[in-house]
Amino acid sequence: MKINSICIIRLSALGDVCLFLPALNAIRRSYPNAEITWIIGKTEAKLIEGINGVEPIVYDKASGVSGMFRLGKKLKNRRFDYLLMAQEALRASFLSLFIRANLRVGFDRARSKDFQRLFTNAAIAPNPNCHMIENYLDFARFLGAATSAIEYNLFIPNEARKKAAAIALGRKYCILSPIANAVRFNWRNWTGEGYAAAIDYVFEKYGLETIVTGANDDENQKSVLEIKTLARHTPIDAVGKTSIKELLALIESAEFVLAPDSGPGHFAAALNVPAIALLAAADPRRAAPRQSPSYAVDAYAKALLKYVGKTPDEVKFGLRVRAAEAMKEIVIDDVTAMIDKVMKDKNDR
Repeated sequence: MKINSICIIRLSALGDVCLFLPALNAIRRSYPNAEITWIIGKTEAKLIEGINGVEPIVYDKASGVSGMFRLGKKLKNRRFDYLLMAQEALRASFLSLFIRANLRVGFDRARSKDFQRLFTNAAIAPNPNCHMIENYLDFARFLGAATSAIEYNLFIPNEARKKAAAIALGRKYCILSPIANAVRFNWRNWTGEGYAAAIDYVFEKYGLETIVTGANDDENQKSVLEIKTLARHTPIDAVGKTSIKELLALIESAEFVLAPDSGPGHFAAALNVPAIALLAAADPRRAAPRQSPSYAVDAYAKALLKYVGKTPDEVKFGLRVRAAEAMKEIVIDDVTAMIDKVMKDKNDR
């Protein structure tokens, strides 16, 4: 198959953009001469900076319809062989109307939502009950690309590594990223008491400092303040003090990352750093960082039974537990046991 040009729409979020990278790299390996353009969000574009073989074009969601018209004007003289609509949100579908392509490829019927199929003329093959990475690799498979190798190829500049080293000051550390971005009726964050207890555990048993990371917003600042108040051993506060590339550099040299269902866990897996994922609201079969072995702290079945009254086999695959108290099904003993497993595995290598 000869493919000259491909356009991708995946605007957000950071974790999903990271999870799409194996698909991008599979396409690049199979079609090295194809021009690949990625329509991407403003923040998310910073994650893929420096990755070769792709032209990022930023669409700022805050620009609304006027931004869509500007994008259309920028692309008015271009027509792509394929438009891969890897985000089934209505905003992304409307944005696709400003992009000309011979084939507009979306999700299959089972995975499509928000009326995406009204905006497409082709669909990826069905793949029920799959991990999010497979969700995106199916777009590469639609193009006939080989997908056996899972490659991310995140680029980290030396300047970012220098900033990370200045934060760590030569100390061994783990990363705590306590806050997942707020999504309506999607409670994914653990408790301040739990995070504080984990910080004390890793310091007292393994001599590890904890660097707390997160965006510079009220929720993250409130969280780190609570954690610092509750913990006996004060963590290093890097909330709002790093760029995305600097966060990657910090993760790259960490012993492990502790996080709920959010981007940093997937960044860690992409960098071959153990990611201890705290999952009760999200189904680990779909959302856990893709690594071997898996270090997911899995309280999903407990939360599902308590708040939905069903087992994972009795609900739609990947169903989220939309209960504010769901993450409290994770207990500190489960987390410390997983920390012990990570540290043992590292020492056994």
